[in-house]
Amino acid sequence: MPVQWSLVEVEAIVFDYLDMLEMELKGERYSKIDYNRKLQTQIGRSKGSIEFKHANISAILIEEGFPYIDGYNPDPITKNYLGIQSFVD
Repeated sequence: MPVQWSLVEVEAIVFDYLDMLEMELKGERYSKIDYNRKLQTQIGRSKGSIEFKHANISAILIEEGFPYIDGYNPDPITKNYLGIQSFVD
């Protein structure tokens, strides 16, 4: 069974996501893989785990009517179990 994300991990990935989203909305170039690698080092999660969480952040943003990062397709099925809803409220 996967280990639940801590508040510190959730904060790190949400701020990481929002940083990438801001760059995307401004039309600036950035590397998703570089952000992912940095997070892997920072929080000790796998590449896939980070990508899955990014996709779930997208689901919440769409539900709330906000733009999301192109390429992190939303996964609305599991978003309610992720502990990230409070960051967009």
